[in-house]
Amino acid sequence: MNKIFFFLFTVLIFSFANNTQAESTNNNKSSLEELNKKFIEREHLIEDYLPIFGKKMREHGLTPPKPFFITALYYHMELPQTITNAQGAFNGVTSDDVKMDNVKSVTESVGFRAGFNLFPFLSLYGVYVHSEGHTRFNSIANVTGQNIILKNQKITFKADTGAIGTSLMYGFRLGRVIPFGLFNVNYGWTKTNRTDNIIETFLTGAKAGLLVPLPKQMVIAAWIGGQYQLMTGAFGSRANGKYTFIAPEGQGVLPVGQVITATYTANVEHASPWAMNAGVSFSPVKYFDIVLEFGFLSRFTSLVALQANF
Repeated sequence: MNKIFFFLFTVLIFSFANNTQAESTNNNKSSLEELNKKFIEREHLIEDYLPIFGKKMREHGLTPPKPFFITALYYHMELPQTITNAQGAFNGVTSDDVKMDNVKSVTESVGFRAGFNLFPFLSLYGVYVHSEGHTRFNSIANVTGQNIILKNQKITFKADTGAIGTSLMYGFRLGRVIPFGLFNVNYGWTKTNRTDNIIETFLTGAKAGLLVPLPKQMVIAAWIGGQYQLMTGAFGSRANGKYTFIAPEGQGVLPVGQVITATYTANVEHASPWAMNAGVSFSPVKYFDIVLEFGFLSRFTSLVALQANF
């Protein structure tokens, strides 16, 4: 953070010196024309104002990021879960003694992110993601004094998520290589067809990596980092829903082969809020990035994203 303020202070000092020089040559048209030739040509008028300090960076030979960006993404997640306080009913016969174990949720998501660079090092963005997936589990339910054992059960779900966030990035040149650090904070809200309320999520993370320029304006980067995710309801929420299964053998209370309708409510607690991630990105052309990232530790995730800057 101190380096960022030092950078801004340096830019302001250079800007003041440059403006002073421009004022002293105000009456010399040819000198002004020569000075203007040194400025980097701008493609859009808005780039004079966004990102803030972008114009000053160009005047001093630095290249600020483009004002806007949009990202298309695909996201896969496998998340272990813990089910507690489960209650169920099987063809109308209720059971308050239901245990579920080996629970894992698998989610496939697609979405987009769009935002802008407020400063050369600070961006603001919004995200929308649509998810579909399933949860697999084993359960034991006590119905009228008899245990119903159900293995490898599957419940499908859908979800829509919106989020807003900010990202802070800083790097410095070390020869050709550019070490960088990135810190982000997101707030999101999710509505699913299996929960009785909106799930709120607070996520923060940090990454450190290296960016390497390649010939023909291509760039490759790699990083590793960690994140912390806090969800409402002690990292989860109360879930409810309905599904059907065929009664297996050995379940005396259920006729073998009969289609059974099961309804349930339960508290869903996710795995540890801590996770690690590592990724790479490649820019085949200027202002276009291909991103691949994997998450591990408490959950397995994979992300593929395409980002355009303009």
